[in-house]
Amino acid sequence: MCRAGALGKSGSLRRMRERGITRAMTKRARFARIALALSIAMILWFAIAMFGAKLGLWSPITGFATLTMTPALPMLGLTALLGAAALVATLFRAPRTGWVAALVALAIPAAVFAGLGQLRSTAGSVPFIYDVTTNPADAPMFSAALVEEREAEGANALNPFDAPLGQFDKWKGNAEVADKTGAQLIAEGYPDLAPLAVAAEPAAALRAVEAAMIARGFDDVTVDEAAGQVEGTAEVFWYSFLDDVVVRVRAGEQGGSVIDVRSTSRVGTSDLGVNAQRIADLLQGVKERLAEGEAEAG
Repeated sequence: MCRAGALGKSGSLRRMRERGITRAMTKRARFARIALALSIAMILWFAIAMFGAKLGLWSPITGFATLTMTPALPMLGLTALLGAAALVATLFRAPRTGWVAALVALAIPAAVFAGLGQLRSTAGSVPFIYDVTTNPADAPMFSAALVEEREAEGANALNPFDAPLGQFDKWKGNAEVADKTGAQLIAEGYPDLAPLAVAAEPAAALRAVEAAMIARGFDDVTVDEAAGQVEGTAEVFWYSFLDDVVVRVRAGEQGGSVIDVRSTSRVGTSDLGVNAQRIADLLQGVKERLAEGEAEAG
C-alpha cells in the first residue's frame, strides 16, 4: 500500500514536472515568435515607407527621412534587444525550442544595422553635394521649362559651382565644406569625371546621347537641337527620388564633339555618389552607341 502510494506520488510529481517544462517551453517559443513578428513588422514598415513614396502617397524625402531614418534606431534597438533576449531564453535551458525564430529575429535588425553602416560609410566617402557635372567651370544649364518645374516643386537650388558652399543654407553649419566650392569637391571626390571628346559630329553625338538616356530608362527625354542639349529625369529605385540630367554637345576645336553632363538631385544634400555614377554610366553608354554606329557604317 505504501509502495503503491509512493509510486503514485512519484508519477504525479513527474507529470507536474513535465507539465511545467512544457509550459516553460511554450512561453519561450511564444517569446521567440513575438520577437520574430516584431522584426518582420519593422521590415514591413520600412517597405511601406519606401513604396508609399513610389506610389505617390507621400514625398520621397518624407518616406526616407521621416518614416525610415527617424524611427530607424529606436525600432532597430528594440527588435535587436528582444531578439537577443529571446535567443538567450531559448538556449539557456533544455529542451531548447524556438531558438531558430529567435535567431532570425535578431539577425533581421543586425542586417539592417549593417546596411545603415554601409550607407553611412558611403556618405562619408563621397562629396557632400547634390549637383555634379563634368565641367564645373562651364556647366551645362537646364532649360527654362525644367528650371521652372524644379522651382514649382521647391527642388534644390541650382547654385554656381565656383561659390563657397557655406553661403548656402544647406551647408552653413558644415565646417568641413563651408569654405570649399562645389567645383573643388567634385575635383577632389571625382578626379576622373571630365568632358568626353568623341570623333562623331555633334548631330550624331546628340542622337547617341538621346538613345543612351532612353535605354537607361530616363523619363521625359527631350532634345533641343538648336541648343545642342538633351534633358531627362532619372528616378532612383529607392523611394523614387528624382534627379534631373542635362547633356550638352558642342563641336570640338579640332573636329568631332565634346560632351558635358550635369546631374542634379531634386531633394536632399548628399547624393551618396549617385549623380557621379550616373554621369559615368551615361557617358559609357554614349561611347557604346557611337561605337555601334561606326561598326554599322563600316
